[in-house]
Amino acid sequence: MRTADSCKTEAEFESLVTLLKALLNDSVINNKLTNILKMDSYPRHIVLSNWLEQLRRNKAPEKLTLTLACLFDDTIAKKVYVLINKSKSNKNNFNR
Repeated sequence: MRTADSCKTEAEFESLVTLLKALLNDSVINNKLTNILKMDSYPRHIVLSNWLEQLRRNKAPEKLTLTLACLFDDTIAKKVYVLINKSKSNKNNFNR
């Protein structure tokens, strides 16, 4: 399994953010991912591990599982959480 080390370059991080933003259009994934990213490191790792195992058993696309695996990295998870919230805020301001 690849780890967060695979998401260290700026291009890979942008790819991660792009995929996650696309996933956020699904309200179930949006809520689940937002709640996971709010967690402290240890509980986030446990929940991510369980979710990834479930996705792999259900033959989810490898790109999805590799992207979600990047969220084990605390720095990446925090950055993604900030970016997702900024994106949600901009979307809400646009819809007003």
